[in-house]
Amino acid sequence: MAKAKLGHVALHAQNPLALSQFYNDMFDMQLVGGTTTNSNAFIGNHPQEENHDLAFFRSPIAAHIGFKVDTLRDLLAYYHKVKASGIKIDYVFNHGFALAMYFSDLEGNGIEIYWPTGREDYQPPYVEPFVNSGWAMAQNHIWCACLLSVREPQC
Repeated sequence: MAKAKLGHVALHAQNPLALSQFYNDMFDMQLVGGTTTNSNAFIGNHPQEENHDLAFFRSPIAAHIGFKVDTLRDLLAYYHKVKASGIKIDYVFNHGFALAMYFSDLEGNGIEIYWPTGREDYQPPYVEPFVNSGWAMAQNHIWCACLLSVREPQC
């Protein structure tokens, strides 16, 4: 299993758009996505290489550190490593541009491990509030179907 690399950081923000403007003014980072309701904002310096570098979420539970893996097999290996460690996977998500899983470290900090799918038709990033568990289950099945396509054990 290849090592995961730091991909992005997602922070809590009372006003995601205002905070993204601060980072634009200070570091010339560009707004690359978000919602019209100001519940989140995504910024970056090199969107052609990475979807976003920083994300800001109004909800503090969405804060996390994102680690990127190079292959779908690596993502699956991390999935099994996390499960074998007895760590609860909070959810898996098909972002379109990436497949991801989310869990917490020993102190409750959010972690995302993701694999970029190469699909660009879902960019810029867009995340709406999590609404119902039926939808979450559907996302899980889509994610698992993608994982199974690499002929690995069932998730």
